Amino acid sequence: MAIKLLDDNVINKIAAGEVIERPASVVKELLENAIDAASRNIAVKISGAGLDSIEVADDGEGISMEELPLAFLRHATSKIENEGDLLRIMSMGFRGEALPSIASVARMDIYSKKEKQDGIHCFIEGGKILDLEYFPCPEGSKIIVSDLFFNTPARKKFLRSPATEGNNAYELVIKYALARPDIAISFSNEKRQLFRTPGNGSLNDAVIAIFGRDFLEPLIPVKWEGLSLGISGLISPPGVARMNRKRQLIFVNQRPVRSPLLYRALDEGYRGLLLAREQPLVILQISLAPDSIDVNVHPQKSEVRFRDEQSIFRSLRGLLRDTLNAGDYRLQDSLPQNRPPSFYPAAGRKTAGQKVEEQPVIPFMHDSKAYKRVEETGGEAWLPLSPEEQALSSRSPAYDEFKILGQLWDSYILLEKEQTFYIVDQHAAHERIIYSRLQQFYAGSRGEMQMLAFPLLMDLSLRDMELLEKNQEILGELGFDLQQAGPRSIFLRGTPALIAGQEREVLFEILELLAGGQGINLKNEAIIKMACKKAVKAGTRLDYREMRKIIQELFVTDDYKNCPHGRPTIIAWKQADLERMFKR
Repeated sequence: MAIKLLDDNVINKIAAGEVIERPASVVKELLENAIDAASRNIAVKISGAGLDSIEVADDGEGISMEELPLAFLRHATSKIENEGDLLRIMSMGFRGEALPSIASVARMDIYSKKEKQDGIHCFIEGGKILDLEYFPCPEGSKIIVSDLFFNTPARKKFLRSPATEGNNAYELVIKYALARPDIAISFSNEKRQLFRTPGNGSLNDAVIAIFGRDFLEPLIPVKWEGLSLGISGLISPPGVARMNRKRQLIFVNQRPVRSPLLYRALDEGYRGLLLAREQPLVILQISLAPDSIDVNVHPQKSEVRFRDEQSIFRSLRGLLRDTLNAGDYRLQDSLPQNRPPSFYPAAGRKTAGQKVEEQPVIPFMHDSKAYKRVEETGGEAWLPLSPEEQALSSRSPAYDEFKILGQLWDSYILLEKEQTFYIVDQHAAHERIIYSRLQQFYAGSRGEMQMLAFPLLMDLSLRDMELLEKNQEILGELGFDLQQAGPRSIFLRGTPALIAGQEREVLFEILELLAGGQGINLKNEAIIKMACKKAVKAGTRLDYREMRKIIQELFVTDDYKNCPHGRPTIIAWKQADLERMFKR
């Protein structure tokens, strides 16, 4: 085929494909332009998940009649002038691609007014200006994007459900509202305002406006200033975590970014304080000299490169470790910490007359009666079986063939059977046991509800309130008794009996599931969350009785080889494998 120059219309649509992937991409570009216009108030409104209409209004500098046609030409911008400016970018946008890319795949109405000038209105369809006239309007700009992808219908096929696309836009505006607490930013979906930040410069006030006071309450403020680097914001203690990075919001020079380097620093900072799949909540602002970062590495400007990666990595990791160590934050679990050393034999000799103290039970594995104190008169430690354990042993003859060797690193139970050595992940195994019991418990019936003596008052975001209202039935089936106490607050009067002490955290986890709840079995996912929260954690020292109870129940549980998340509960090495490793 002959080489030829592409038509401008095709070129614009190709460029739009790189920048405008979904409605949230339009929101992002318009919001960044509003921020760059020195706005103090920005209102974002969407309808039809953003496909029908996206409106961004601000009180910024506005656009003049002479400049407006230029704004919709590719690579026309007021934010940079030469190559050197690319090395010290402080504005959100700089490429001059956003407005022409949006205009090429939608219809746009632009209302704008600069100070001491007349207001204007412009209508654009498919990248072509069809109307441009003077029009009375307030200072600032209001851009309305309608019929997104009307001329590229194939693009719509790749979009997700309206609820998901609307939630993507909501989450994106949250990032900019927290990155810029000095600007009052609001978000409305289908004419219902979900939040509005006060714009007073307080990160705490912005967090309350978006997520509610209960979200802010456990977070820890952090701040550190170096010669050329500053870090400030909020982090969660280890007892407050999520199962994904959705609430890890990191801003570099007030720009929301994704950065594998910074995520690794977070992981290292919390190492040993969280379970393998748990992620902390962080809202962090990192301030650097503009010439020490490169933001021109991704079409959507969501990634950055750092000139001195190691310095930033060490500073962030060190700040997290120092803060968490100063507060003596440890893994929170329901078992006491005054245990013997982390690795000890399952059965050892004791001096005559020494007593074995009454041992606590692992949650949801025993009945409410604690075991009586056992007297030992020497010889091998002997712990009699309870009736429940005897029943389990009779159902699990395979268990009798295992010998419990002990516990490794307060996280793994070591077993021996015939010529095979087994390592059991205590958290994954206990999680599988609890999950199986919960499945049977909830099968075909409503979950048992435990009424609280004193109802918990929870302050939530308006979006979360809407989610609770729409999903009252499924929450009732899970055992939650909720009563609205105000526009954005609820009384938690009853909860599933199995999450006592972790009601708030589990409810927040379920709300995250509801927010993205397309294509998932919500009830099953909620049960997995409950099982994970109540399972004995890695880093918890167990005594012989507790280890034995986990092993007994594990081998009579369906699908015992994997936890509900799919991780293995047990791995094995045969004697021959070990001998090969030792070259015997």
